Amino acid sequence: MDPVAERRCHVLIGVSLVLLTIGIGYDFVVGTKLADFLVIVSGLFIGWVAFFYCLGNTSMWG
Repeated sequence: MDPVAERRCHVLIGVSLVLLTIGIGYDFVVGTKLADFLVIVSGLFIGWVAFFYCLGNTSMWG
């Protein structure tokens, strides 16, 4: 994998995990709010983008 693509992949996965951790953790501690739901949904969205980005840039494709 290209080093630039690898760094982007790590950043996207990291941002996704941070958003999911904050959103789900706050939801368990305080309760569900619309902002928590949006943080969780954005974390899931970024996670899927990261998954497809990393999968598309792997060396197995040639």
